[in-house]
Amino acid sequence: MGISSSIGIGAKKLTQTSVEQAVLRNIQALELELETEKDPKRMEEITDQINDLKASIALAGANYSFLLGEQKEFQKEKQIERLEEEIGESSAKFRLYELLLYKYADIINEFEKKTVGEIKAMVNADDLTVQSIVQDFRKENYVFEKDYFESAKKAFEFISNEITFVKADLDVNFWLSPKEIMNKKVGDDEDLAVFLCSVLSALGDKKAEVVIAELENLTTRAFVVTEMRSKFFILDAAQKKPFEEFSGAKTEVLAKYSFSGAKIKRFLYKFNFEKYEQFV
Repeated sequence: MGISSSIGIGAKKLTQTSVEQAVLRNIQALELELETEKDPKRMEEITDQINDLKASIALAGANYSFLLGEQKEFQKEKQIERLEEEIGESSAKFRLYELLLYKYADIINEFEKKTVGEIKAMVNADDLTVQSIVQDFRKENYVFEKDYFESAKKAFEFISNEITFVKADLDVNFWLSPKEIMNKKVGDDEDLAVFLCSVLSALGDKKAEVVIAELENLTTRAFVVTEMRSKFFILDAAQKKPFEEFSGAKTEVLAKYSFSGAKIKRFLYKFNFEKYEQFV
């Protein structure tokens, strides 16, 4: 049901005069002043002014409570009208963007093709955006063996909470850079996995790898795998899950992991800045 339908077609139009609106605004301003005023004499003066204004409304044949409710209803209608305009404009823009993406999908896909070397290079610990983020998670006198677990947890929680996962329902392949992800605070599962792997690498984790897996429902899913404290981890920053949700013995973690109810069927390929492995 649309917004217009929810408020009713042909809703009653409000008929407050400009004089009534001005009186209401004055009353509301005085009531706000009265709430903070401490001087008894001034409080009495304000109260008298409020009563006089309400009396003037009554003499004009109106009711203060009714006019106040009418004013709120008027403001609500105006807010809904503005919201309808914004939604209509946004919807039109998205339809145009979708059309353009479909129209130039082949060009985009060709441009976004990457060699194995280029795929590995996407996990980039030296990226300036990655380095600036890592500074917030790497304590002074950082020692990997002692401090990595807590730093990795903070990095994972930051990306999971700050970046909104969006699965674009378009036949277009693309890879976002860390700067683009942070600028717009959005990305798909592959973008978030590469981003997280880059951050973990910058923290000193050479075991962290991006995995592209096929799920039981034949969709693909990207996440990061690594090992910490003698445990195997699947880190899926696109899901709002606790850091240790998928951790433990490797076989148990692989069996437990799921996305939207679909479990892992097989790994397709995995990579980091040093290696790339494709599974048959």
